[in-house]
Amino acid sequence: MGFAERNGFAPEKTIQIEDMDRNLRNRLYNAVHKFLEPSPFINDELKYVVDKLGYRVESTSQKNWHWIDTFLQRTISDIPWYMPYEIIELFFEAKRDYCSRCEYNCYERGACDEIVWFKGVTAEINKIMEQEKSGYRLVNDKFINITSEEELEEISKATDSPYESVSTHFRKALTLYSDRKNPDYENSIKESISAVEAMCCIITGATGSQATLGNTLKKLEANGVVIHSAMKAGFEKMYGYTSDADGIRHGGIDFTNAPAEDAKYMLISCSAFVNYLIEKFSKVN
Repeated sequence: MGFAERNGFAPEKTIQIEDMDRNLRNRLYNAVHKFLEPSPFINDELKYVVDKLGYRVESTSQKNWHWIDTFLQRTISDIPWYMPYEIIELFFEAKRDYCSRCEYNCYERGACDEIVWFKGVTAEINKIMEQEKSGYRLVNDKFINITSEEELEEISKATDSPYESVSTHFRKALTLYSDRKNPDYENSIKESISAVEAMCCIITGATGSQATLGNTLKKLEANGVVIHSAMKAGFEKMYGYTSDADGIRHGGIDFTNAPAEDAKYMLISCSAFVNYLIEKFSKVN
C-alpha cells in the first residue's frame, strides 16, 4: 500500500474484477514492453497477435519496435478494459506457436531460453496483478479469476505435473474454465476429474475397463499410497457426481449448464488432490 492510501489521502483500492484502472493498464503495458522488445521473433509474434485481433497486418521486413510500441499504446488506451488481458494471452499463444514449430525441439527438452522467458514474464505480471489488486492471475498462459495465492499455487503445480496425461487434462480444464467469451464449465469439470483418474491409473497401473476413478481409488493402498478413508470416500462421491445417470459425464440435463463455482471448485480440489497423490507416490517410489 502506497503513502497516499496508508494515510487516507486516497481511497484504498478494491479488487478489480470487471474493470482495470490506469495504473494496472500502464504497468501491464510496461511489462509487455520490457519482455517483448528484446525478442528476436517479435515481428512474427506481433503479426500473429494483430491477425488474431482482426487488425490489418502491416508489412515489415525487420524488427520495428516503433510500430509495435504505437500499436500497443493505442490498444492499451482505447480498447475495452478486458482487452489487455486478451492481448497478453495472445502473445503467449504466439510464443507457444513458435516453439511448437521450432526444428530444434529444445523447449520439450528443457534447454530453451524461452522457458526462462515464460517463467520470468509470468512472475512479473502476477506480481503487478497482486500489487494492483487485480482479481485475476496468469496461470499456464491464461488469466483466471481466482485470487487466493494458495489456490493458484495448487493449480499451477498441477498443470506443470511430471505426468503429461495429468497435466494435459488440467490444462484443458483451465482453458475451458478461463475462456471469458465462451466458458465451458461442464467440460472443465470433466477434465478436472479426468486428471484425478489419470493420476490414479498411473499409481495403480490400471488400463482398459479397469481404468476408472471408482476402481483405482480402491487400489491405491495396495500400491503403497495410503490416504484417509474419509478423503477417499469424498472423491468416490465426487466421481459419482460426474458419473451417475444424470451426471456430467453422461450429459444429463441437470449439468448441461454447470455453474462457474462448480467448475472452479472442481479445478481447485482436483489440483490439490493430484498434487497430494503425486507427493505420496514419490515417497513410495
